[in-house]
Amino acid sequence: MYNLNLSAFFIGFATAYFMMQAYYFLTLKDGIRFHKILGYIFIFWALSCLKDIIQTIPGFYTRQTLDYILVFDGWSAISFVCFLFELTMPGWVTLRKVAVMFIPFLIFTVLYVLFPCDAIFYSYSAFLIIFGLTIVIVGYAKARKYIEYVRDNYSNIDDIDISWIKYVYLIAFASQLLWLLVSIVSNIYFDAVYYISIIVMWHIAIYYCRGLKPIKVEKDSDDEKTSEDKTYPFAGQLEKIVEEEQLYLNPNLSLSNLVARMGTNRTYLSEYFSNVKGMTFYDYINEQRIKKKSVPMMKEHPEYTLDYIAQLSGFNSQSTFRRSFLKYTGVNPGKYRSCIGEQQ
Repeated sequence: MYNLNLSAFFIGFATAYFMMQAYYFLTLKDGIRFHKILGYIFIFWALSCLKDIIQTIPGFYTRQTLDYILVFDGWSAISFVCFLFELTMPGWVTLRKVAVMFIPFLIFTVLYVLFPCDAIFYSYSAFLIIFGLTIVIVGYAKARKYIEYVRDNYSNIDDIDISWIKYVYLIAFASQLLWLLVSIVSNIYFDAVYYISIIVMWHIAIYYCRGLKPIKVEKDSDDEKTSEDKTYPFAGQLEKIVEEEQLYLNPNLSLSNLVARMGTNRTYLSEYFSNVKGMTFYDYINEQRIKKKSVPMMKEHPEYTLDYIAQLSGFNSQSTFRRSFLKYTGVNPGKYRSCIGEQQ
């Protein structure tokens, strides 16, 4: 009975957790479409956890019951697709696409309910493995393309960066291994660890998604395709304008701003940063902020706080300022300031 009570506790905790998160995102003031979809995803997960309560009823914790539960658990793969694709391609998720994805899951579920046998269960398991690998491969490619686009086009990426997605991938992979283990070995303690892992996974995603505002990755039009001529007539002039006009101090400076200023196109300019400067637009602008503003300001005004220096240097957040400072000087801002004080 203790084991069943323990299982009921984790099921109830997970259900309550996802319901609370669903309520938060669905009622979020100034929430965007992505937040609404997150809310619906968490409603699904709350219901998915709630269904597991049947296994805590005395006499129902059997191999057959667990198999039925695992068949329905497979539907969670759809929620991962919706999350990853809406994250990297805002507007992708529609009722029609979700319904189409749902068809093979429904077919396997109905078949297993009507004809519960190992052949169908293992076929369904194989389908889930293939579907899961597809999600990982395609989702990773989409995420990588999105991250590259963001860093090639924006200097302020605090609200649009998804480089944290790698942590979600790692925990999701561990969770799926646990799910596979649970499907093979009937053990309530493994179930508990599984519930904890999915909560941790989604909590990391929630932490980063609260203020996230995904953007659409614009495809290059035919007139933006770069020619085979690798000369850049604006070379040197671009750097001069950025430095003399201190464009890097604009916290929301984007590649489009420089495109309009230089009279070129986005792809050509992005290629220039990559091929000639050896860095993304995001890295180039942050490097200018550190070298041209932050470092000189630290030397000239030791009374300024690091927050104030970051703000005057064009950074929207302390975290981005610290990461950039460490990257371009080799030490964190606090240590750098201490070294200046010792030299003086």
